[in-house]
Amino acid sequence: MRSYSSDSPQAVSRLLALTVISDGGGSPSEISATYRLGILDYAGIDEGIFDQVLRELTADLPVTADGLVRVDTEVIDQCLAEIVQPDLRLRVWKAMWQLAYADDSFAHAELALLHRATSAWGIEADAHGHGRIAGAKST
Repeated sequence: MRSYSSDSPQAVSRLLALTVISDGGGSPSEISATYRLGILDYAGIDEGIFDQVLRELTADLPVTADGLVRVDTEVIDQCLAEIVQPDLRLRVWKAMWQLAYADDSFAHAELALLHRATSAWGIEADAHGHGRIAGAKST
């Protein structure tokens, strides 16, 4: 698995791409939703960077016998560890939720990824889908 610099456009792109493919593939609605997210501009990601990282990620991951991508927890943890800035973590976390639900449903693997990010990054989520970094003051 490739590694990227902390908080780099590639590291953010890989987490977004991981969200898109975590349910085994990547629905067209999830992929197109990626290009509409404000996180891309915020993190300095253009479509070329995202597309390249998506291709690299799918090349790096093993595929099951039925053609679905398999994502291990070690891969998830590596990707999550590359995002360190609290504000960026929160923005990426929100974008991941939006992407996972872009096809109007949550797959088990998507929820597992989202909950792992919530826990790893210390995000406190409320019932309305809003979150904040644990211990951070609200503004």
